[in-house]
This record gives sequence, structure tokens and C-alpha cells, in this order.
Amino acid sequence: MFLVLSLVFRAGTLAPACPFCSALAPTVSDDMEDATAAVMARCESVSAEEDGFSFCRMQVTDVVKGDPRLANSVLEVSVLGDVSPGGVFWLVGYGETSLQWASPEEVSAQAVSYFRGLTRLPDAGPRRLEYFLKFLRHGDPFVATDAYNEFAEASLADIAELRDQLDRQWIVDQILDPTIPVHRRRLCWTFLSQCGTAADAGLLDVSLRHRTADADFDPGMDAAIACCISLGGETALSRIEQKYMANPDAPYSDSFAAINAIRVHGTELDVVPRQRLSASLRHVLSRPKLADVVIPDLARWKDWSAIERIAELFATSTEDNRIVQPAAVLYLKTCPLPAAAEALERLRALDPKTVQAAESSMMFYRGLPAVPVPPPVQGS
Repeated sequence: MFLVLSLVFRAGTLAPACPFCSALAPTVSDDMEDATAAVMARCESVSAEEDGFSFCRMQVTDVVKGDPRLANSVLEVSVLGDVSPGGVFWLVGYGETSLQWASPEEVSAQAVSYFRGLTRLPDAGPRRLEYFLKFLRHGDPFVATDAYNEFAEASLADIAELRDQLDRQWIVDQILDPTIPVHRRRLCWTFLSQCGTAADAGLLDVSLRHRTADADFDPGMDAAIACCISLGGETALSRIEQKYMANPDAPYSDSFAAINAIRVHGTELDVVPRQRLSASLRHVLSRPKLADVVIPDLARWKDWSAIERIAELFATSTEDNRIVQPAAVLYLKTCPLPAAAEALERLRALDPKTVQAAESSMMFYRGLPAVPVPPPVQGS
């Protein structure tokens, strides 16, 4: 446990990908980069095999990558599930002397233009993302999902460069559509934070009413709260901290989502000064069962105003929140102020074994634990 907490304190560089989106699979571009060949093929005949697989003869209709002589060739591949003759499939092959084809993916015939376009894109950046924006609405689920995966792997900075091309009304409709999966809703909240208005910060409340009426509706709380803060600034942040940070009755999942949203604002965005964001996180220190989640953030942001409260959390911890103890020790060890060293010695006298165990978890680390973050906003 102590080692894990130590690693949290001294995490390395932040992943550049969108912090609210998770790719559902490797992108088609990722697959093509590793593949020897990538083609579209039409299923000509099907025969049943064992264990739910179908044996298919497919004729290549388009070669997107690889030897052009693959065009019109016939492939014999196994496909999991039922397959009807005439279906169009996307296949990638690996190997130099004898191609081994990965499991085919059924696609629409119109997808070929999408696949061909992938070969002409820059490796990264907003110009690459611009290509995928229109395909988020594509009728072929395979294409639309791949476009989403590209955005999930993109940075917030690159997404922000597309703000003038975002369709605000379509984005709002997607957020409120109960049939949209939550991963898409999170991406749309990220879009809205770039193209929305101050009034759109109120969509968080609309989404919460949807959740109350329909238990299956997931607002994508972390992305929704981050968007609310982006559009509403410190006024919105004040509402969030009172509702989810300081409120002892707030659901754990909502509070955790709010913490994550504020964490992203403090490390990747410059809407609210980091000092103000840190003050929001300090509200969580009044909730002993949740305090360990924010203590590492306070250390990373060098907020040393909570020395006495964090020492108190260690001293008064119970079985329900014992995990706060190593987090408290690591915070005090990281803090350069004499008051932190004095507090740590008091805790050592109180519980020497726990303090020693937490200190031992830092034995492989040299220097102050910190996550690289952008410079604070001026005045923070």
C-alpha cells in the first residue's frame, strides 16, 4: 500500500491524451502502421466452422496499404459469428513472406474513402484531428468509433485548436441524448468547454436532472464538471466545491469526479488560478474518508497551508480511513517548511511503525515528489 501511494506522489510525465476519454481499441492508423497490408474485401461465400467461427472466401476490392497486386485476390479467413455473403470487411495483414490476416471487421462500402484518407494525414496535431471531426457523425459504427479513438488519444491543446470548427448545437444534443454512450458524452463535454457559452455551464444541472429521472443515464461527471468550470470560471467552481467537495453527504463517485476535474484544470488548463483550485481541494480534508485522494495533489502543487490539518488526519485516523496515514507522512516529508518536520516528529512519536513504513516507500526516490505541470496562471 505504501509503495503504491509513493508512486502516486511521484508520478512521471502526464499522458498527453484527453484526460476524460479512453480509447476503446487501437486506432486503424495504429494497426496500419504495424501491418504489412491493409485491404477491403467482399465476402463471396461462407461455410460454418466449429466454436462459432465462419470460414469465408473474400475477394479484395481495395488495397489501402501493401502490394497493389493484392487487388482482386481471394483470401480465406475465419470470422467469429454469423457472416452473410456480400458483406464488406476491413482486414489488416502481418508478415513479409506469408501474410497472416487479423480478424476481419465488417464495414460499409463507403468506408474506403475514410481508410484512404488516413494514409495522407500528419502523425499528430490539430490538422490530423480536423480530418476525424466530420467522421464522428459517420453512419458506419466502425468508422465513427475509430474517429472517436483518435480524439481519445489527442491532447486537450490539440482539441482546443478546433474550437472554431465545432458545432455547438450538435454537441449539446449529443450530451443530452440518452442513447449516446458515456465515452462519447465525455468527449462532447470536452468539445463544449471549447465552443460553449457561459450559459452552457448550466447543462451540468440539466444532465443531473436527466440522471435523477433515468438511473441509466451517466452524465460523465468528471468531464461535465470540468466543462462547467471552464465555461463558468470561479463562480462555477464555488458551486462545485460546496456541492461536491465540502459537502459530507455528496456521493463518493461525484466527489471523486469533481476532484479529477479540478486536478485536470490545475495541470492542463489555465482557466482558474491553481492557488484557487488548490483551495477547493483543501475542502476535502474535512472528509477523512476521502482526504487521501487530494493530499498528493496538494503536495504536487506545493500547497503547504494544510500541514496541521493533515497531521491531525494522521493522528485521528480510524480503521475506516487508515490509508490517509501514509499519504500524510509523504506530504510532510515533501514539504520543505520547518513546521512540517516538527509535525512529522510528533507523528513519529505517536506511531513510529507507520511513519517508518511510509518513509521506506520513498527509498528509491531522489528529490521532491512532483508531477510536471504547466506554470501557474499569473497571480496564482
